Amino acid sequence: MKSEDQKKQILDILSGAILRETDAFNYYHRNADGPSAPPAVRGLFSRLAEEERVHRHLLINEFLSVKRGWREEEGEGIKHIPAFRVPDKIPFLPLRTGPDLDAAAVCLPGRLVGGDNVFSAVVRDHAGNATGTFLVLYDAMGHSFETTETNALAARIVGEHFEASSTARMQQELLAPDLVAKLLNEKLHEKFDGQGVFITLFCATFDTRSATMSYTCGGHEPPFVVRADGRVESLLNTQLIVGIDPDFDYTADAVPFGEGDILCIFTDGIVEARNEEGDFFGRSGVQAVLARSGPATPRQLIEDLLEGVRNHSAAELIQDEISIVVVRSKGA
Repeated sequence: MKSEDQKKQILDILSGAILRETDAFNYYHRNADGPSAPPAVRGLFSRLAEEERVHRHLLINEFLSVKRGWREEEGEGIKHIPAFRVPDKIPFLPLRTGPDLDAAAVCLPGRLVGGDNVFSAVVRDHAGNATGTFLVLYDAMGHSFETTETNALAARIVGEHFEASSTARMQQELLAPDLVAKLLNEKLHEKFDGQGVFITLFCATFDTRSATMSYTCGGHEPPFVVRADGRVESLLNTQLIVGIDPDFDYTADAVPFGEGDILCIFTDGIVEARNEEGDFFGRSGVQAVLARSGPATPRQLIEDLLEGVRNHSAAELIQDEISIVVVRSKGA
């Protein structure tokens, strides 16, 4: 068998394994949030979900190594983004949203260099009336300056698609989350096939009239929704990371998103922030902050989350970029 044929077979196996790990993560994560199971059983499911998340991360790294034809060794390989500490003054990003939403976002240590990015826009009907908000957060896999190129290409694809939808006066149809995920998946694979470049993303459209949010999660950390009554829920449907399989059929799910509801999206940098003992801040750390947040504004919630990371990490530097987006519904 030719070496290229072997490489393709290995990549097919790894991409299938990543998909299976994603399915397993969804199963354990969904049962960890199930109210019918005793606390000890939910705790076991939660631990198993975390194990699957770690396994998926390892598989993704292996996929990257095979694609690029090398394995990074200590002190070698591509340069990493500088480690950082959470700044005292948070550099919030500008976001465009409809009048029914309040939102805030941050990308640390920066937005221009690195793999994280946020894009938002107001969705309008054929008469030009605002009917909702389109939002996407993505994370180019890797920790190097090379991810800047992937970030820039994804931003261009999304930006050009949004402009085309405005010209076509079909924003509601063309900005469907699954359609945008499919577009990014095809374009990234077309550009970077063979180079091991892909992204995770969370893409959502908020509909003012129906008080719903439709979303597509492509291999991204499942976001949390804080309901108006204080309940913290996880969005459980996670699909394949974007850029591996150009033929993958992404789908969209819909959930209620009414007055007082809050969506919190984040990249894995916050989950993987460590303390001196090597313990992760974890999803549990994020959830704990959200659970005690009360009626906080999106900016205050982000500040509370980053304060939690700052206290957890203490003297330890954060080794991966952190991006957070918080959206709160003000009602129609």
